[in-house]
Amino acid sequence: MSTVAVLGLGAMGRRMAKKLLEAGHDVVAYNRTGERARALEAEGATRAESPREAAARSDIVIGMVTDDDASRAVWLDANTGAIGGLREGAVAIESSTLTSAWVRELADAVTARGAGFLDAPVVGSRPQAEAGQLIYCVGGAAETLNKARGGLSAMGAAIHHVGPVAAGIATKLAVNALFGIQVAALGEMLGMVRKPPGRPAQRGRTS
Repeated sequence: MSTVAVLGLGAMGRRMAKKLLEAGHDVVAYNRTGERARALEAEGATRAESPREAAARSDIVIGMVTDDDASRAVWLDANTGAIGGLREGAVAIESSTLTSAWVRELADAVTARGAGFLDAPVVGSRPQAEAGQLIYCVGGAAETLNKARGGLSAMGAAIHHVGPVAAGIATKLAVNALFGIQVAALGEMLGMVRKPPGRPAQRGRTS
């Protein structure tokens, strides 16, 4: 079993970390506000004071935060960023929904440290994270994915290797767009079937 750091313990990250613990992995937890990390510590995780400390203790480091800015702060902060603690040969995984440009920039910074990188956003929400049924869309090298597969399998029901770095986020955004189209179409159809049928036009009488 690997030691896995989870950076970001929001609605998704907290549930993902719990599945890792249930699978027998050692989990090092970091969250910007310490209360959530302390709660997970009570369930068996080790709490880190910074992303850098979490990364230095771990074989796999997973980011699960809100956006590019939060991801940049977690990974690249000059004083506390996880990248400064990455071990050579470790695997850094970004599972947040981010922009392709930032994912590529982060990948370059990680590989310059001698670590592997995967962009691995997920399809699914809280119920799927709770059940360990997330679907991973993974971009990166196949050998890097093989090193991380055990950790990802604890949190996901399916792992799809969709191409090189940034292919994962491209696939996730395409899935999001498809879901959005389906929701909009469903709304239009529901409006159509609920609308009372119009009355046929009456023809004027002639005398």
